[in-house]
Amino acid sequence: MSSKLFAGSILSADFLNLEHDVTEALEAGIDLIHFDVMDFHFVPNMTFGPMFLKALKQKFPQVLFDAHLMCDPITDEVVDAYIKAGADFLTFHPEACHHTERMLTRIKQAGVKAGLALNPATPPQLLRYLWDKLDMVLVMTVNPGFGGQTVLPACLKKIQDVKRMAAEANVRPYVEVDGGVNPMTISQIADTGANVFVVGSAFFGAPDKKLALSELKQHAGV
Repeated sequence: MSSKLFAGSILSADFLNLEHDVTEALEAGIDLIHFDVMDFHFVPNMTFGPMFLKALKQKFPQVLFDAHLMCDPITDEVVDAYIKAGADFLTFHPEACHHTERMLTRIKQAGVKAGLALNPATPPQLLRYLWDKLDMVLVMTVNPGFGGQTVLPACLKKIQDVKRMAAEANVRPYVEVDGGVNPMTISQIADTGANVFVVGSAFFGAPDKKLALSELKQHAGV
């Protein structure tokens, strides 16, 4: 894999032709399929349950699924359901979990890569005590819940802070960015040191996905 990865968010795909869209995404060269889980509690929207992920994993067993849980509360039952469904990366928000370290440990013990997601107003200081359990940090550059939003400039500084903190701790987790990633913003986002880019409407909304991904990679310096 490249040092910079691109995760196609199916939140922006055609739900009635999802198998076709995922196939096109893989043929275009997407690295991960980003699976946004929303529950009408943590965010004002509802999307995909574990049975949906299980069906996709069975259809595309070779694909790495990057599941982002925007749910409240994050419980053993919720996490276990998405692990069993086939998530390869599993990320949740610390605000929704009473025992963050224990939940990260549970995910890792199941052989799944564990991550924390930081909302725009969530400070990254808690990461200092969790680096040994983190495979990924997802920095939200918009408030979660809907696609097609604009990057919040203050979040770019947060990405830099996360990268600096990781370097100081001598760890190298994936630093993923989700929200407003498109050809006009990805260069600035890539300059912060992020190495996983969640692309939604800028990718799935393009008539030629291979060309769209090529353009995004070019702007990201890949």
